[in-house]
Amino acid sequence: MQVFKFGGASVKSAEAVRNVAHIIQRFGTPTHLAVVVSAMGKTTNALEQLLNSYFAKSDWESQLHNIQQYHFEITKHLFPENHLIFKVLEYLFWQLKDNLLHKTNPEKYDESYDQVVCFGEIIATHIVSQFLQEQGIENEWVDIRNCIKTDTTWREGKVDFAWSEQLLKCEVLPILQEKIVVTQGFLGGTLGNKTTTLGREGSDYTASVLAYLLDAEKVTIWKDVPGILNADPKKVSNTQLYETLSYTEAAEMTFYGANVIHPKTIKPLANKNIPLYVRSFLEPHKAGTCIDGIASSQNTPTIIFKPNQVLLKFGIKDLAFITEENLSKILHIFTQTNAKIHLLQSSAVSLWIATDYQEHKIAKIIEFLHEEFTVLQTPNVQLLTVLYYHENTLQSVLPKFRLILEQKTEQTYRAVVREG
Repeated sequence: MQVFKFGGASVKSAEAVRNVAHIIQRFGTPTHLAVVVSAMGKTTNALEQLLNSYFAKSDWESQLHNIQQYHFEITKHLFPENHLIFKVLEYLFWQLKDNLLHKTNPEKYDESYDQVVCFGEIIATHIVSQFLQEQGIENEWVDIRNCIKTDTTWREGKVDFAWSEQLLKCEVLPILQEKIVVTQGFLGGTLGNKTTTLGREGSDYTASVLAYLLDAEKVTIWKDVPGILNADPKKVSNTQLYETLSYTEAAEMTFYGANVIHPKTIKPLANKNIPLYVRSFLEPHKAGTCIDGIASSQNTPTIIFKPNQVLLKFGIKDLAFITEENLSKILHIFTQTNAKIHLLQSSAVSLWIATDYQEHKIAKIIEFLHEEFTVLQTPNVQLLTVLYYHENTLQSVLPKFRLILEQKTEQTYRAVVREG
């Protein structure tokens, strides 16, 4: 049993979809293979913008048209013009529009988000599944929302592992014994059959959950990089490839914001000692990075940038100190709004927290706390983390940025920075 996961970049065009079929033919197996597929290209971002424009009553219909044209353009280069897939896409885009019009509410933004953004994965998997069939690769399309069940924590559904295992072994395992399964990443379903999402970039986590519940021998995530590097090559020159990493090392990197794999991916695999391979769909013959239970001896500095952050500074209005009671109040609101704390630092009278810049969540935090606390925002910042840092590593990175806040321990350097 294996699980392959293909992200948005690996299916962003007709040529890319053909390459996915080639990889499955060459490196996959005709049975006992679950193929998890993300939305094509930047479709998730486009669907987010579509929802926001619909709520803002701006030109959402042209955005919907553009998303539709993008997918039809890919599809017409893969299939003959009378193929069933075109009718399937027409129906799915009609459903998407219907969901926008009748199943969204700006006062329930996160729930609405899940009902709209899910269409990226649904559409992509239908196209991939049908194309594999055209290529003689026997497979069955499966709606993962019927198999991975979650609670109603919108945009970050918590998986019910026991229930999901029963459904997968009853519904999906018999199919896998005869053919490949093609399904969606990122998505889950509630008891009431509403769609949930598992967190941005959550398709990796889907692959991990499937592997855990189906007792897979290994998981392979196919990326547009040669494996896990010690830094983003777009931001740092002379990057190094990790051939192996332990589960602990990989989990730490993802916690700090390394975006090669989703932070939740590691734990289910580590619990059953299932190795995870990160390989390049551009150079599929190369081994990439293997993550397993064997500790590596690497101490190469790992440089991680977490973009789209906001630094919030909380102060007490009556000039009192930041006490445990005040700290507890602030942290409780972050928990209540499901906002992530990526860095926290305090002084006698102030508390700084770096979190993802999600406008509606920031507005709720300020609304709940403004009576007792002053709240200042520093938007458009990044969180820089350097593991196993040396001073010369910092000197090669920091001059490119304006330093706003920093923390140091013996092995870990963290800073809030802004470009320029």
